[in-house]
Amino acid sequence: MKKTIIASAIAAVVAAPAAFADVTISGNVNMEIQDLGATTGWDNSTNTDLVFKASEDLGNGMKAGMKYHTFHDDGSDAVADTSVYVSGDFGTVTAGRMETFNMAYFHGFAAGDAAHDMTLEDTNGQQGRGNAVAYVSPSFNGLTVGLSAVIDAGQQSGTAGTDTSDVDMKEVMVKYSNAGLTVAVGSTTAEDANGDEKVTNIAASYKMGDLTLKVLDRSVDNSYNTANAATQSDNDMTTVSATYKMGNNTLYAGVTDSDDGQDGDWVVSVAHNLSKRTSAYIAFKNDDDNTTDDSQTLVGLKHSF
Repeated sequence: MKKTIIASAIAAVVAAPAAFADVTISGNVNMEIQDLGATTGWDNSTNTDLVFKASEDLGNGMKAGMKYHTFHDDGSDAVADTSVYVSGDFGTVTAGRMETFNMAYFHGFAAGDAAHDMTLEDTNGQQGRGNAVAYVSPSFNGLTVGLSAVIDAGQQSGTAGTDTSDVDMKEVMVKYSNAGLTVAVGSTTAEDANGDEKVTNIAASYKMGDLTLKVLDRSVDNSYNTANAATQSDNDMTTVSATYKMGNNTLYAGVTDSDDGQDGDWVVSVAHNLSKRTSAYIAFKNDDDNTTDDSQTLVGLKHSF
């Protein structure tokens, strides 16, 4: 009897960490082959994401956790984001290197196709990630508010300049969701020694059964004086897309109206789920350019875990 009690006690002690901690590992690997048009020919890429998450119950309705996300786009070195958070009835406070609201939420409205290396995302105003502190409020009947401050010098996309401000990028986002409808507004202001860049996003999505409609209106106001117009120019764009799920198949179509070279571009894709974690897809992007054939055709295979 005593041996049974002792064995049970040892087993409880050994199992205790697993009972109080929640650790998950996830990610994906996708390989794509694409025809980049007459000017470039064929190309292929392999892209990976690996995410580690851990959380702990602090009691009194509070929880703490961390996220480590390493990703590798073909042709570039691996990059990692690392952050910790504390959440409770007050909302969630996150600190570390992470994506901005501008990149994590709003860019997704223009990147809904199945492919990784094909997108209608705006090349202007890509304020992507940095060392930051962010706060997201709890939901008040569907309404949430997000605030973030990025503390990286020279945050403006594509610049090598520095800025002596304590906070180099400020963000605010307001989102409302109810009965399939989501509306969000966000403002991102990045400061640089040579000028500022302000990105304003207005997005909406509506889900009706298997059909999801999305629209993104995006404005980039840039005072940075540089010859690099591709990354430091003003731009207004509107992207409209539709996604329809039909059994194991997902159909996507999107089009962009923009002031820059993406004006009139459109993307269509079809993805088929071979299993719960593996999918094959084909996508086509029409580049509305009368001078060169920059249209793209892409096929890919993605496995998630």
